[in-house]
Amino acid sequence: MLLRLTDGTTTLTLSGAGAYLGATYFPSKAGGDERITETAVLILEGTEAAIRAAAGAVDAMLRYAPTSEDAFAPVYVEFRPTDSGDILRARVYDGFTNWSQVPAERYLYGALNTVRVTATWERANQWEGPEAELPMASSVHTERTGGVTVTGSAGINYATITAANVKGTRPAPIRLRVLNASGSSISWRTIHVGLNVYSAPASADLWLLGSEATGGAARSWSAGVTHSTLTWLIPFTATLLGQTQGRTFRVLAAFDSITSTANVQASVGSYVSGLYVPTRYGSERTALRELIDLGEFAVPPGGYNVANAAAALAVTVRSAFAGSATLNFVMLMPTDGYRRLEQVGFTVANGTGVEDDGVAGGAYAVSGSSRYPIVAAAGEGVRVHPGRDQRLYVLFGEDGPFVAGRAMTVQAWYRPIYDNI
Repeated sequence: MLLRLTDGTTTLTLSGAGAYLGATYFPSKAGGDERITETAVLILEGTEAAIRAAAGAVDAMLRYAPTSEDAFAPVYVEFRPTDSGDILRARVYDGFTNWSQVPAERYLYGALNTVRVTATWERANQWEGPEAELPMASSVHTERTGGVTVTGSAGINYATITAANVKGTRPAPIRLRVLNASGSSISWRTIHVGLNVYSAPASADLWLLGSEATGGAARSWSAGVTHSTLTWLIPFTATLLGQTQGRTFRVLAAFDSITSTANVQASVGSYVSGLYVPTRYGSERTALRELIDLGEFAVPPGGYNVANAAAALAVTVRSAFAGSATLNFVMLMPTDGYRRLEQVGFTVANGTGVEDDGVAGGAYAVSGSSRYPIVAAAGEGVRVHPGRDQRLYVLFGEDGPFVAGRAMTVQAWYRPIYDNI
């Protein structure tokens, strides 16, 4: 058995090192509670000074744990039940030590003393395994580690993760790295990352092309147009609705060109006697860039029981001036896991990009081994699901026109999460 406490800088091997002669411990499990309180019995041996120092070190680390909750140096209990294999860890939130009340087990006046101390801690009710890279495949690469090429074009902006490659018993956050692989410097601004686990990840076509809109992709409007006019109307296919079944998606619209005075809005709705009736509206967005997030919607809006009912997506325009636009596509970005990353303004050279660390926390611009905290993140984040096939989608907008076909290198790591050891 191996039992340790660590804050990433100092590690105390409680199961046998220095004054720590050994420990009695086995993890508890308390239903669905997020935190659990348990104890470990420690046997300390040595001089009075050595024992007091060893016991004090444990107490100090446990007392430090509450103050480290929002810091980058959390305290973990690390455990391995056997003499070899993976070492698992659980976050410690609080704790303390108690000396034995039996006089013979707390005697410190000999040249060599053996005492018993009980360590009590509150920890996360789950265990994390060692960090591992997720093997992935894309439209360009077969399954591998080291990163896959993902292309920002309709139908091929994904990385596939197979069920056998995600270990554990519950969803686990990922550390995601997305690098520019276009061959030149570009102006990344907003990166959207979504995970599809439940909506037929191997076959769902989540792209609605502008050419599929009633009347085609190119539109123009007169001055004073309002959202009461259906600019683009794209029906959902019965196949797609049978896959989405009322789950939520971010609607990301890409335009080949759009008049900058336009204010666009999306809605989803159903057909009643051939008439489109919107039932959910997104927020109005000004067309400052050509990849526009039009909000989150249930598809179809009525939920699971009407999965194959007639439904559609509408994109409308409000503008005080005449204008025009060509809708390239609308992507339904899945939200089984979702993250939005905003890079504040630096040009992204080829081979550089962003990293979103859902394991340790933080989002950064990355260049080689350097990290720069100039990335703002929103959304609960992406957690990979054990034992399920899933697809990770990445799409980014630039400071200007949307350019289809930009290549990215996508790479991800995770720590598998286990309920029991």
